[in-house]
Amino acid sequence: MLILFYFSDFIQGLCLLHTKALHSISDAAFNKILDNVNSNLTIHKLKKKINSIIPFEPQRYDTCKNSCIAFTSLYESLTSCSKCNENRYDDNGKPVNTTFFFSLKECLIIQYKNKERADELQYRNTYFQNKEGNEEIYADIFDGM
Repeated sequence: MLILFYFSDFIQGLCLLHTKALHSISDAAFNKILDNVNSNLTIHKLKKKINSIIPFEPQRYDTCKNSCIAFTSLYESLTSCSKCNENRYDDNGKPVNTTFFFSLKECLIIQYKNKERADELQYRNTYFQNKEGNEEIYADIFDGM
């Protein structure tokens, strides 16, 4: 019964975390909301639990405030955007804009660890291997029309 309680508490926390992200609620305000709904969770506990389920972190990169470029690779040493000339940093030396990116490689690794999802991702390959010799049958979107 304790596991079921924790699971429902976690689901409620995830719903509230989604609302936090949609409305740019501060961590302190979010923790207060969790406290007000009598949850034993905190932002820290929720993030820790999520990271244990989905074990990868987004990479944070400085980006142009107009979204022209990300200051990576060839642009890593620039202090202003090569497209629009906007400054990379504000007067305090902090990046004007940052963006989080998830590694495509890590996303695919997570998907392929789940057998059912891995089978779904292999559908097209499997379909073509099973279709050999029946070129005139239109049975799938991959056959065209």
